[in-house]
Amino acid sequence: MTLKTIANELGVSVTTVARALKDGHKIGPETVRKVRETADRLGYVRNLEGAKLRTGKTLIAMAFLDFAEEEEIGDSGAVGILNGFHKCLAGTDYAVRAVPASRDGSAVERIREVVRGRLADGVIFDLTELQDTRARYLLEADFPFVTYGRTELFSEHAWFDIDNEFAAWQSTDALLRDGCRRIALIDGDPRYTFVRQRLRGYERALREHGIEPDTALRHHSTLAANIARTAVGPLLDRGADGFVCSNELTFLGARAGVRDRIGDDVRQIGFALRSGTSIGKYVATKVHASHYSHVSTGRALAELLLKRIGGADPRDCQHLARTTLVTTGNGNEAIIP
Repeated sequence: MTLKTIANELGVSVTTVARALKDGHKIGPETVRKVRETADRLGYVRNLEGAKLRTGKTLIAMAFLDFAEEEEIGDSGAVGILNGFHKCLAGTDYAVRAVPASRDGSAVERIREVVRGRLADGVIFDLTELQDTRARYLLEADFPFVTYGRTELFSEHAWFDIDNEFAAWQSTDALLRDGCRRIALIDGDPRYTFVRQRLRGYERALREHGIEPDTALRHHSTLAANIARTAVGPLLDRGADGFVCSNELTFLGARAGVRDRIGDDVRQIGFALRSGTSIGKYVATKVHASHYSHVSTGRALAELLLKRIGGADPRDCQHLARTTLVTTGNGNEAIIP
């Protein structure tokens, strides 16, 4: 069973059949429906190995993502992003291959292996740095890629990012409006671009409310619940009455750390976080979440990568998304665009 068989059955061209079965580009919806119904009826199965040989493509998108190491809580970020990848690629011939991101010096070498071995047609990676060596190498190799996060490289490249400065300002401002004045920040390593952006937003919100930022109320480390839980005690000793957390894991750890110190009555402490889930609906604590869906993030990254693989200009493959403030707790939910 071939494309020509389907074309002869319907009296259309092979090109029309190929487009209808792939993405429907330039084909009317009624023709797409007829072609796909006929293909199913005749038992047509696309030969992807043949397509790879004809096009010289691997039909693989490689994703290097930061997976959490804590099995007791899981990973709300990378899993949701992968879900978005799959939703985007479902209508294409592409499959995604996920690889845990490396935080050591081997990160560039792993990217080199992909390029040299032609193991994928394009890559996505997170944990970006200002002068990211992976991005620099891929630019020099002229290999399609999209970063989850921005860099400060001179050469333009494709990226998707959350407006981290705005998100941190948004969540810190919400705690300040609740009356918190000694707000602690629990975030990642400042070598990462998103952490620097969040720090600027956090400090800007404080200054707008007449409060000079106190470096003693900042904790920078690996984003993990157990580390955040341990960090809370010293921050409370320094007078912290609110916590801005980088993600769901650090929020759960910080909340546990507060409970360790003051018991179940955690309502006197404010919590805010950058979230991609609806976690605030399931904890008995008021929480301000600067929200942007992890699934939507994954979908956007995959769409941009397909554009780059297709030859689109990197400047047309850049998107900055803004979060929505969602406040939950005490049986109420408020959403502020």
